[in-house]
Amino acid sequence: MTQAHININKTNKYTLLPGDPGRIDRILKYLTHPKEISHNRGLRVSEGKQEEIVITSVSTGMGCPSASIVVEELANVGANTLIRLGTCGGLLPEMQPGDLVIPDAALCADGTSREYGYGDKTIQANKEVVEALIAAAKKLGVRYFVGTNRTHDAFYEPLENFIKLSGQNLVSSEMECSAVFLVSQLRKLKAGAVLVVNTPEPPEEVKKNPEIIYKLVDKTRVSEGIDNSIKVALEAIKILEKK
Repeated sequence: MTQAHININKTNKYTLLPGDPGRIDRILKYLTHPKEISHNRGLRVSEGKQEEIVITSVSTGMGCPSASIVVEELANVGANTLIRLGTCGGLLPEMQPGDLVIPDAALCADGTSREYGYGDKTIQANKEVVEALIAAAKKLGVRYFVGTNRTHDAFYEPLENFIKLSGQNLVSSEMECSAVFLVSQLRKLKAGAVLVVNTPEPPEEVKKNPEIIYKLVDKTRVSEGIDNSIKVALEAIKILEKK
């Protein structure tokens, strides 16, 4: 049955989930036989081949409500393994623009997870997918961090709310991972993520200099990081397929 939002009635085993529909063009540069499938309500669907593996890409838009819809509908049409490709705020002092984060879990600080009954809980990413992403990052020699990501709803959140993240053992902050991990787990799918730090914002430093909290860093290293995240995800799919 054709799904109401992503507008497809079947899909492939592996799916990449960028938030931005424009990022699909960057993904397709690394695949052969690129094909546009659908573009409905800002949710763009395409596919291409890596060797003999057909890979679908679906944009999720911004935030957990939209991301959860995409994952639910992908589950309905035969998806198996999902990898979110996104950007994040880096919460560790040593993080630099363009660094990668491979979350092994997400703190559900969003409203969508709360409606599913998981508000303020931590949801795990699929261990097999996380291990494949780590192995891929090591093989490609890119700088990466592993740990718990915080997913929330308000990009322009109050400063005092953000500062409270200090000391919570979080490595990054973004707006979709918890929904992707949670709905995938509930629907018996495997899901992971690889994120690019585009806003280094350790809470301790934000407390001293509040202006850095919303400063999106648009530099060459971030662009390189986005390409690295795509390469890592595609390499991870090769590793998963061999298993």
